[in-house]
Amino acid sequence: MTYLAFVLFAGAAVWTALRHRSHLDGDRALTWGLALVAAASALRIDAVESFLLTSAPAGVHELVKHALLVAGCLCIAAWVQGTQGRRPQPRFLVAGVLGVVGVLVVVFALNGPWDRRDFDFQTAGKPWMALYWAAYYGTFLWATATFGISTLRARGERARGARWGMDLAAAGAFVGVLWALLSAVDIVLQDPGAVEQYRFLGIRTRYLIAASSVLLTLGIMGHLLTAARTRRRRRADLSALHSHLVDAVAESRLPAVRPEVAEYHRTIEIMDALATLARYSEPSDAERVRSLVGHAPDPVLRALQIDLAATRRGMDERPPVPADWSDWVTDDQALRDLGRAFREQTSARRAHVLVSALGYDGALDPDDPVQVDADGS
Repeated sequence: MTYLAFVLFAGAAVWTALRHRSHLDGDRALTWGLALVAAASALRIDAVESFLLTSAPAGVHELVKHALLVAGCLCIAAWVQGTQGRRPQPRFLVAGVLGVVGVLVVVFALNGPWDRRDFDFQTAGKPWMALYWAAYYGTFLWATATFGISTLRARGERARGARWGMDLAAAGAFVGVLWALLSAVDIVLQDPGAVEQYRFLGIRTRYLIAASSVLLTLGIMGHLLTAARTRRRRRADLSALHSHLVDAVAESRLPAVRPEVAEYHRTIEIMDALATLARYSEPSDAERVRSLVGHAPDPVLRALQIDLAATRRGMDERPPVPADWSDWVTDDQALRDLGRAFREQTSARRAHVLVSALGYDGALDPDDPVQVDADGS
């Protein structure tokens, strides 16, 4: 399981590093956190651990492992904070990492010499090690608990099928909290001459941290994969909406921009086009469309209302009292559904609505963007 935890953490770090090369700069803290925890996991691999225990100065192996884990936890906690609000400044994150790691190093240096064993078995008679364990387990508990709680709070904002990654990550975080609590109890109850770690229900605590690592990485990877799939679908839906609207309202198109801000400009163009077309929509259009097409989903009805407004704009017939679209034009999901409706509409239905509602008797012209679907049908 230690090998699996290392591979998962390292793979997640590489993947998030590749993802943030273009526009997801907020993932940098997550990448660093996963990479540091992956390095700490590597030090638990038997071959690596045996090599360092025999070649490095006594105690250094444990110190480096703890320092890497603490630094990784702080980076992941910073990423969590960035997903919920204002992103912590890098200098504050670096200062926090250096501060906690500095405490570990100073206490380690002042309490030597050390044996080539875990620090857990060498705490007796060294009261200053309480500061070491407070910094180590305190940081780990705070970071993992924050991660787990924030994950549970955020899961309700996602569709049911997109929650599994967050649920796994939350489970891994709380298993990690359990590991830290039991490890602290282990230190208190450990006999000075003990050679076996404290067991909880017959399970060594190191297996708990390994299980936590696997659940966390699987959960984070699953969440990021699900989020990437959602972004792709959102981009496809809004692209269909954008294509239709900027063809109907050409003046809403902005000059070409760099790829990293293209999505932001697309959103502005969509809002500008909708604001323009809303002035040509009558309050009665909704009921008029519903009477013509029957029990259709709301996104289809709204798409046909937009077609009516665009056609009325082309005929320069602005109603004295425009319809109010404010209840859905600011709803991201409603806009995504609207883009999907534009893709799925048929030209026959749109022609029928235009003719019946406006007396528009012109045949569908492939060069008229108001009459042609976003997918060219």
